[in-house]
Amino acid sequence: LDTRWGASVRLHVCRPTEGRPPRLLQLLEISADPSSFPEITAFLRERVRPEEVALTQLGPHRLLARLMGPLPALCHSVFDMGAICMSCPFLSSPDAPEGESREGEWRVLVHRIRDVRPLLRSFTTPGSSPASLVRIGSFHGTHDLTARQEIAVGTAFALGYYDFPRRAQLKDVAKSLGISRAAAMESLRRGMRKLASRHRADVGLVRGPTA
Repeated sequence: LDTRWGASVRLHVCRPTEGRPPRLLQLLEISADPSSFPEITAFLRERVRPEEVALTQLGPHRLLARLMGPLPALCHSVFDMGAICMSCPFLSSPDAPEGESREGEWRVLVHRIRDVRPLLRSFTTPGSSPASLVRIGSFHGTHDLTARQEIAVGTAFALGYYDFPRRAQLKDVAKSLGISRAAAMESLRRGMRKLASRHRADVGLVRGPTA
């Protein structure tokens, strides 16, 4: 879709069905030039049986597609192990340079580090190049504080930096942390922003009183 029509694809749902054999159910949001929608629609309908595709136009440039098809071995391995795909190896990466799809690369969240090697072996087929591990890291949500930010905010709170009136100044926080004032302020600013964003996500958007 990206190569032929310059469409962007956002994956909302990707899970196996409960039948036997299991199939793959996907819900895709496709954004493209409206003039290409007839060709995109025809392309999708040619790839699966009529009962396995449903298309709804969400707006002038957006199309919602519900597809059901064979479950790839790679996806079956991920679901079977209880892992979670954080990106899809079959979709172009939004961070990839223009003209580079980065297909075959993806991020997957596993419960334990020792699950990684069996997962790699499970979808390496005979005669093909073995899957390789690029990087291992801990998962952090967008609202999660880093260890440095958590220490900075906790230290500032314990010293009374957030009290009214304040019992400690920025220089006191920086001295306790053993860093410069600028570094302390940056850690506090980023940490408090994440805490505020997390709280806002929990309570929803607060609306002002109506007249």
